[in-house]
Amino acid sequence: MVFTGRRLVVKLADGLPEARYEAVLALLRACLCGVGFVTLLLISESLLAPALVNAAIAVASLLLAVRLATVTSIESARRYGRWSTGVDVALFAAYSVAFASRPGAGALYGAFVLVIGPVRYGLRGIPATAVPVALVAALWPQLDASGTTAPVGEILFLCAVFALAPVAVRAVLMRGSARLRLAEQQFSTAFEHASIGMALTDRELRVLQANRSLGVLLGETPADLLHARLDAAVDRLDRPRLEAALRGLTPEAPSTRLEVRLRRPDGGLRWGHVSASLLAGACGVAAKIVVQVENITERKRSEAMLSHAAAHDALTDLPNRTLLLARLEAALNHGDQIGVLFIDLDRFKVVNDGLGHAVGDLLLVQLANRLREAMRPDDLVARLGGDEFVVLCRNADLDIVMSVADRVLEALNHPVTTTGGSEVVIGASIGISLAGPGDVAELVLREADTAMYAAKGAGGGRVHVFSPDLLDAVVRTHELEVDLRLAVRAGEVRVVYQPVYDLLLGRITGCEALARWTHPTRGPVPPQDFCAVAEQSDLILELGDWVLRQALNDARDWPAQPDGPVPSVAVNVSLRQLVSGGFAERVSQFVEEAGIDASRLCLEVTETVLAGDVQPVVEVLEALRDLGVRLAIDDFGTGHASLTYLARFPVDQVKIDQSFVAGLGIDAGSAAIVGGVVAMAHTFDMRVVAEGVETEGQLEALRALGCDAVQGYLLSVPRAPEEIEFLLRRGVTHQIPRPREDWAPDPRVHEASSDEPRRYRLLVEGAKQVTGLRELDAVFEQTFKALRSAVSFTGGAIMLVEDDQVRIAAALPAPTVEAMAARIPLGHGVSGTIALTGEPRYLPDITIASTVTSNRRTTNTSTGVRSWFGVPLIAEGRPIGVLQVDSTEVDAFGEADRLAVLSFAPVVALAVVSARQTEARLRGLPQGS
Repeated sequence: MVFTGRRLVVKLADGLPEARYEAVLALLRACLCGVGFVTLLLISESLLAPALVNAAIAVASLLLAVRLATVTSIESARRYGRWSTGVDVALFAAYSVAFASRPGAGALYGAFVLVIGPVRYGLRGIPATAVPVALVAALWPQLDASGTTAPVGEILFLCAVFALAPVAVRAVLMRGSARLRLAEQQFSTAFEHASIGMALTDRELRVLQANRSLGVLLGETPADLLHARLDAAVDRLDRPRLEAALRGLTPEAPSTRLEVRLRRPDGGLRWGHVSASLLAGACGVAAKIVVQVENITERKRSEAMLSHAAAHDALTDLPNRTLLLARLEAALNHGDQIGVLFIDLDRFKVVNDGLGHAVGDLLLVQLANRLREAMRPDDLVARLGGDEFVVLCRNADLDIVMSVADRVLEALNHPVTTTGGSEVVIGASIGISLAGPGDVAELVLREADTAMYAAKGAGGGRVHVFSPDLLDAVVRTHELEVDLRLAVRAGEVRVVYQPVYDLLLGRITGCEALARWTHPTRGPVPPQDFCAVAEQSDLILELGDWVLRQALNDARDWPAQPDGPVPSVAVNVSLRQLVSGGFAERVSQFVEEAGIDASRLCLEVTETVLAGDVQPVVEVLEALRDLGVRLAIDDFGTGHASLTYLARFPVDQVKIDQSFVAGLGIDAGSAAIVGGVVAMAHTFDMRVVAEGVETEGQLEALRALGCDAVQGYLLSVPRAPEEIEFLLRRGVTHQIPRPREDWAPDPRVHEASSDEPRRYRLLVEGAKQVTGLRELDAVFEQTFKALRSAVSFTGGAIMLVEDDQVRIAAALPAPTVEAMAARIPLGHGVSGTIALTGEPRYLPDITIASTVTSNRRTTNTSTGVRSWFGVPLIAEGRPIGVLQVDSTEVDAFGEADRLAVLSFAPVVALAVVSARQTEARLRGLPQGS
């Protein structure tokens, strides 16, 4: 191989220091011998032979320098030094002997051989080269150009001076080189044992040197990395970035940093933080790059975990709201047609509260997995929190989105197994919104949320697609809330009062406070509209407190009635008011400010307030009772409560909902319900007030059933405070229409046998026993026992409504298997439209449903049954069954018997509903099924 001078210098600069040292000495020898060759030729042609010897030595030295440039072993370099020392001494001795007689043949080569030993070895080198050269010079002195020689003493003196001078210089240089070697050794140790990977590469990214840590990181040994390209261990996706960064290093930008993925030979992936610095070349030395590679795999893994946690739900590992909105916005910006499904679980709260949050969390995880399975590959499922999920369907029209929604409903309607082994069914309501380019992600999600609430409001378990009408309704509700808030603070809401008349005294004994609002542009706003808006926000607290304070202040000036007490004022309160904190204290403050007796205030709560978690409500009601405030259950019969609440809660009064009053005189079922409520309320020493009295027939029926007080448009419309005060001061008594002259109540209604108090005590005890049961069979058995203690009957039955059909649930005597399997369509039966009239449903000889039809009802009679009495079981304003007693005797049941059955029927209805709810929670069935 032929080397140019530049390439030789570069080679020597990159080689071992020992080899480089010997090569420099060889080059110095070549230079001195080359000068000797030229000098001898110029002195005389007779010195051609010595000149040629100098030339040969110069060429050999030059070749030796080239060879040393490729030496990679320190020992080899040192061996070259020892060998060349001996050769130099031998050549000098031979040269001196051969040309001792030729004047001017002496050359600089002798001086080089003299000092080469001390230069290489210091004092140890004097015997190696200086002494032999001195002896040769003394024995075969060289003639100068004039043919003379120097004295031996001078020769020896000069040899000593020339030998000792390099020794002194070398001693000084060796101290400096020792420090340099120590620094190099320290750097080499730090390089080799550094905790991060380090490499020295050329500009072509070939590895010139690598440490052990880099080999461990890359899964290679340092020897394997030598002369390999550094970027070969980098992932192909990051390789162009690394190569561009390292090749772009310049003296103006000598360093760079970047993160790359590293691929190991076993396929493992590591992350490395690369720091690279340029070592600029000089004096023919090529530039190099120092590369440091830090293992940041764990940090990257932690960052990935934190990033995932920030964008995903911790429980289900589904994307959260942040990631959902980001994906939705990206899809809209991309121009995709998007379908958004907003999912809210229907019965999750019942399971979560009833079975515990641990079971609830398990169910959410299982349901999340079902949602994943029901999706298309490109769909995204996210959890917003609680029991709300969202599905993002890309490139989907309404048909595709509806098919996805159907799969979701089907998946969520299948039973879910809990840790205890029981199965529950959750179900869901789904709102759908369609969006495209130009839509805003937040608005699209809100539209789907609005549609979901519409689906839930329609009964749940269904899908509702967003429409502008829904948005208009939401906007109207929001505007109404804003206007109502301003109206309350501006005093635009007013309070009117509807009188309550005592049926016995015929006088006004109280008034119910009613809020009224006339909007400046909309006109009168129905109370049910603005009260519902207030209930959905904290505005109900402000509005409720204002109405309560105003009602107390207005009632302060009401006069007492002749032969009667000062009229009371009734104010409706909501659940949010009761549990708002400090409600009893605020009521006490308002009563004290008004300066009236607390007994004149009656607070009315609806049945829905008494459902669910009642303990906080009971505590507030008891605190109000301790203040002397009277309490009433409003709209009784329309919610989940029943007469058993009369025994559980500290209430003084029951108000029968106007929906039952409206059926009096028309529907025997309404009369049965009202009669049962009156009888049982009186058992608990409570007053009964009927709302919504609008006809004389209703009034007469209420009087006959023993109702205590009434209110309604027949008697008085709601009036302003000043009108109420005027009526009270006049002592009006003619407001209640008197019965027709030809009308007289059935005298048996007021017949009271000596056993009547005992009868109702037994019924009350039976009611307490029935309402404490949670199994239907136990409810049926205890019902018959309780009725037998108060009513004499031969047989009886309890029939329940399921899927608009009536079936026998329990009977005395036990019915046949065919009778138990029979089903009668609701509204068809032996005695007519029994679901509404309260007429009997059950005849013991019923066989199959097909024989019990409307055109054969007269032929289906019961052998041995001569009289019967049936009462509908009503819950939440709808019939759920029938309670019937029958007898083989004619006219077996008197009015007291019928009233006892009437009063006990609501207790049975509540017990059936409670047992069904318990069974639904255990089996996961929809409640009421």
